[in-house]
Amino acid sequence: MFPHTRDNEHFVEYLRSNGAIIGKDTRFIDPKKCHVDPGRMDYIRIGENCCLSVVSLIAHDYSWYVFADSHSDILPDGGGKIEIGNNCFIGYQACILKGTTIGDNVIIGARSVVKGNVPSNTVWAGSPAKQKCTLDELYQKKVDKRISEALYRRDHIREKKGRNPNITEMGYFSFLFLDRTMENYHEYIEKLEHNGIIGHPVVKHLFFYSKPMYKSFDEFLEI
Repeated sequence: MFPHTRDNEHFVEYLRSNGAIIGKDTRFIDPKKCHVDPGRMDYIRIGENCCLSVVSLIAHDYSWYVFADSHSDILPDGGGKIEIGNNCFIGYQACILKGTTIGDNVIIGARSVVKGNVPSNTVWAGSPAKQKCTLDELYQKKVDKRISEALYRRDHIREKKGRNPNITEMGYFSFLFLDRTMENYHEYIEKLEHNGIIGHPVVKHLFFYSKPMYKSFDEFLEI
């Protein structure tokens, strides 16, 4: 019924054709469930390499209609810009309101309601959204949990399937134990998705730039 929402490419093209500015490699995970203000698309600017889940971008305020009856006055809303920087993630069912500027390298948590200025390199969540930590602080937390997250994935497969996982089932956790060879890259890494792109050059670079933490897959399985 709405062909412009059938995939990310058609949705981004539709937004751009209505005045929105959308940078390259920016993706809406589920366009059919997103709401981008139909009357204010030209108020919206999103940078490059962003990932937006099921989100609402609302660049107007229609509450003024109440005053026509309550105060016999018409006070129309001029709208307000929504600007999102580069390399941002906007979580599930987050709502970004008019008059909001989000910097670069920002994470917005699920179901957050965001209004105002969000500095670069920060993590926000809540309703109303508040800063939870810096991006560096969240990165370090993720680094500290790298092994425990991999073990959780391993043990989940053991519990559900009654066997050890295979390398493919470990996905990006295979960075922990794979030798950095082209054979392993083509067999296990190249097919992994990164923000909707299979064979993303950033993933290839990070695979060969990094080093495994374990000598083999068997060694990882035994820890």
